[in-house]
Amino acid sequence: MKTAVEIYKLLPKTNCGTCGTATCFGFAAKVASGLASITSCANLNDQAREELMAGEGNRKNSPGTVYEQALEILRPRLASLDFQKLAQQSGAVSSAPDTLELLFLNDRFTVTKERIADQQGKEPRPFISILIYNHLTMPDPPRPAGEWITFSSVPASHAKDKAWAGHVEQEIASHFSGNVNGLKKACERLGGTPASIKGSHDAAYEFRFFPHYPVLLLFYDAVPDEDFPAQCKLLLDKHVDRFLDIESIVVLGEEFAGRLTTQ
Repeated sequence: MKTAVEIYKLLPKTNCGTCGTATCFGFAAKVASGLASITSCANLNDQAREELMAGEGNRKNSPGTVYEQALEILRPRLASLDFQKLAQQSGAVSSAPDTLELLFLNDRFTVTKERIADQQGKEPRPFISILIYNHLTMPDPPRPAGEWITFSSVPASHAKDKAWAGHVEQEIASHFSGNVNGLKKACERLGGTPASIKGSHDAAYEFRFFPHYPVLLLFYDAVPDEDFPAQCKLLLDKHVDRFLDIESIVVLGEEFAGRLTTQ
């Protein structure tokens, strides 16, 4: 199987998003890791499609996906940290020496210096592990500021604004248009709690993507008579860029939207 870079070179590089991934390189990374099929690219020319389809059949012979390669870099970085201090910084629970119990998107994971495992003892999907590692290895993260900001207010977010709007906020808004009760049930299923926020929204829920990573969802349902489409705003803590890098913030938002809209 080709690497993410080799796959990317054969893609149209339009970042059209029709495959469900914000960028062509992100899609290439998913194909290389087995999380997506090259058939999802609607704009691929026949020659490139044939070459990449042939490569998918040899996936087991790959020397390591882009995610696996990233994990090999991140594991030793985490292992070098003081887990007692890490528990205090992240809000995780220190259940044993060099062992943390961490909530992530309402799922509980056990983190050691060797691996990450879910409650069944299985390792999560590689990109989930990477998000957890990235969060835990952020240098000197502060406590949440308690001040909400939009994604576009996050430093260095301008290149990702379109991805956040299209693959996170619009995805949620269109899925729950005309179905506020369905949205509320989905929010509660993912551990969201109703938030008392003044405004004209039809629903407001606060989440903890990580224990010290708060997110506020505001939903405005469609008003057909006024030609007003449903809208969703996912507000982040002012310190969010100290909790995760900008690329990981977007990937985490996309994962949240996917879970919220999957019944």
